[in-house]
Amino acid sequence: MAQNKITQYSLKAALVAAALIGAQPVWADQIDLHNFWAGAGNININYSGNVWYDQTVTLNNYNIAGGAGGFQTFDLTTDPNRTKPFQTFCVDIFHDFNFGSQSVSYDYAPTQNPSGLSSASLLNLGRLYTLYGSNIASTSSSNLNETAFQLAIWAIVNDGQSINTTGKFNLTSGQPISFTNYSYGTPSGSIDLAQQWLNNLANATSSYNAQFLMLQPNQYQGTPGTGSQDVVYFTPASAVPEPETYAMLLAGLGLIGFMARRRKSQNDTMNLV
Repeated sequence: MAQNKITQYSLKAALVAAALIGAQPVWADQIDLHNFWAGAGNININYSGNVWYDQTVTLNNYNIAGGAGGFQTFDLTTDPNRTKPFQTFCVDIFHDFNFGSQSVSYDYAPTQNPSGLSSASLLNLGRLYTLYGSNIASTSSSNLNETAFQLAIWAIVNDGQSINTTGKFNLTSGQPISFTNYSYGTPSGSIDLAQQWLNNLANATSSYNAQFLMLQPNQYQGTPGTGSQDVVYFTPASAVPEPETYAMLLAGLGLIGFMARRRKSQNDTMNLV
């Protein structure tokens, strides 16, 4: 009887621990996009079609120009001295941001993604990093590689379901998205290189997952959606759980052990009476 009760309490504690782990879909940290990770270029984008995160909004010949490349990113909550940079890339072509302005970050859980991204887009993002992540991993990565990788991400996000039977995106057709060299600095060949990388995605396997941070400048905190920008980073498909997950798991296991020992101590006392 006593052993059954111990088992019941242990199972309840385990369920509580599992619920705590499952109930942590987001966290809010201070994130700083400090500068470009390495090289970068400039690009002019022309887009016609639906906004990826709001399919009710349709744009025609939407033009935007700006920098293209990975970002040197810091989580100031866990790394206040900026000793552990990691690289993120811009997802959204419809919002702007400024370097050095700290943002509140809402981290999408591994089982969630920004609304509007198709499963094809997610798969192709993972394929892209699997094949070419080594080209942009170094902080001495070239302007050409960094720019091409950013262009490929934008193409996948905004044209993710339009991949044709041969697995090729067309970056210069004008539908729905086209890139043109921008006069002041885009490395020559970046569009061609992005196109080359995209052409090789169709039959590739993916060993990386795309993970997303939704950033919102502090001055807009409390106003959902205002000024927000999604960025993407990549983790191995068999990624080790985040420290928060380990902490909750260990807390749950500790609770199980404590309750079991407490029940056993009570039973031993009763047997001695």
